[in-house]
Amino acid sequence: MNEYYPPELLKKWNEASLSDNFIFCKVMSENLDLCKEFLEMLLNIKIESISLAQPETTLNVDFFAKGIRLDVFVKDDTDRIFDIEMQVIGNDYLPLRARYYQSVLDVSSLHAGEDYESLTESYVIFLCLDDIFHKGLPIYTFKSVCLEDSTLVLDDKTTKVFCNAQKYDKMPAEKLRTFFKFLVQKKPDETDFSKIINEKVLKAKITEDARRTFMTLEQEIRLAAKHAAQAAAQEAYEKAYKEAEKEKEIALKEAAIEGKLESARNFKKSGVSAEIISKCTGLSLQQVQEL
Repeated sequence: MNEYYPPELLKKWNEASLSDNFIFCKVMSENLDLCKEFLEMLLNIKIESISLAQPETTLNVDFFAKGIRLDVFVKDDTDRIFDIEMQVIGNDYLPLRARYYQSVLDVSSLHAGEDYESLTESYVIFLCLDDIFHKGLPIYTFKSVCLEDSTLVLDDKTTKVFCNAQKYDKMPAEKLRTFFKFLVQKKPDETDFSKIINEKVLKAKITEDARRTFMTLEQEIRLAAKHAAQAAAQEAYEKAYKEAEKEKEIALKEAAIEGKLESARNFKKSGVSAEIISKCTGLSLQQVQEL
């Protein structure tokens, strides 16, 4: 029996390509050859083989600490760790996110009793559709460097990489240019590598189970967004109500004071002494004298 899905969700599924988080995670985790080649090109390193590539991996290091969910968590045969994040929206605080992700990767990989030298190389990679640093570079690679001597690199084995897909034509390798062009345009060009990526995207979408999972995730996201919007609207209403009540209270106080001042003026015109006016209106003697 065919399941019913809202037309807008079906449209989103039909248009979903590599830049969609669900499709990206599925393609990269199910095609280790593509994942390996991509990492080698991007990081300019050699990877013998990938031993693990898990989509949507959750890491919790402590009951009270914030957990993280990695888009694609990868390990190679030397235990180097790679986190690949598809970042379409929500670019706020990405550098801080990268910092936290890298720290959680370290905590989750170093077991009790192990020495610090057991820490392996770790890479946190964000594939962004926009230039979050606004410097016009296709790739931004960050390592810890001594401020007093830029030739001195802190060998903490951590690297953070932010890719600017809009500058796909400036990527350092032809296949990288093809990969990021596909990411932006959501369709293949005439190159063989682009057609291979497209085939893997179509394969990731071919099963009914994939479509069902995608739809379920989208519906959950929309429901969460709806609840968040309702909560925000309620919070905004309560804040506006409190501000209105506060303004009303201030207005009433000002009106009361103005009434007292008007009464004091009338008493003063009638020749009533300032001391008596002060007692009758509650105004200070100075306020009465200044009228």
